[in-house]
Amino acid sequence: YYIAVIGPAALAVKGKEDLADKSIAVNRGTLEDTSLTEAAPASADIKRFDNYNSVIQAFISGQTQLMVVGNDVGAQVLAKQDALKPEQKFQLLTSPSHIGLNKNEDGLKKAVNDAVAKMLADGKLDESSKAWLKTPLNPDNLKD
Repeated sequence: YYIAVIGPAALAVKGKEDLADKSIAVNRGTLEDTSLTEAAPASADIKRFDNYNSVIQAFISGQTQLMVVGNDVGAQVLAKQDALKPEQKFQLLTSPSHIGLNKNEDGLKKAVNDAVAKMLADGKLDESSKAWLKTPLNPDNLKD
């Protein structure tokens, strides 16, 4: 899971410094809000909304230039807004995914690790990321 800045392809945004003087929709009081508030330059116009539907609507309608959401929410917008041509600009915060196992499950742990390694090697994990999250797999999200 990660939090991303999403915007139209035509808008040049590559990092935190590019948020200066931009209007950005975010869900009030969330981890997205905290992450954006910490990262954005003082001149960024952060518009806080009470729910994700309002954040998405503000972005789609042009009320804001950008939005900050989790990759799960962002994937839905990327999949459905062909006219706007939204894209992920950059990640604000990454929270690695983990798989929990009972203690002493060495055989299962090896099987899971082998399956993930195989999916990485044959490109299936990247394909899944593109299919479900509408963005390529980011190698930085795979760190131990």
